[in-house]
Amino acid sequence: MGKTIVLLFIAIVAVTFGDIWMSQTMKGLGEIRISSPGDFFSLIGRVLSTPRFWLAVSGMATFFFIWTSILSYADLTFVLPFTALTYVLNAMLAPMMLNETVTPTRWAGVLLIAAGVALVGLSEAWQKTSPS
Repeated sequence: MGKTIVLLFIAIVAVTFGDIWMSQTMKGLGEIRISSPGDFFSLIGRVLSTPRFWLAVSGMATFFFIWTSILSYADLTFVLPFTALTYVLNAMLAPMMLNETVTPTRWAGVLLIAAGVALVGLSEAWQKTSPS
């Protein structure tokens, strides 16, 4: 299980930075209004020419390939809830990297998510140590 936890943390950090970089990319483009096919293709060109977009895609792809490799041997009911830690890490980094305000209500939600992940992690540990 140690290898799985380490890989999950790497994947979670990668996708969290991917989320943040994607948000920075899109906010940097300004509000998007698509009223014609030309607007759509112009947007694609603007997005694809932004280096931070490619960082975001790299982070998200790193997550995807690590996650799918973990699914080859670990239970989905453990792996998927564990990835909810991205919500916690996003809430921690968004104020610094995106100048966002995380309200007390959002923090309460993040704490509930963290508690849920802890329960899932503990259930995995208990399952592995309980006599069969």
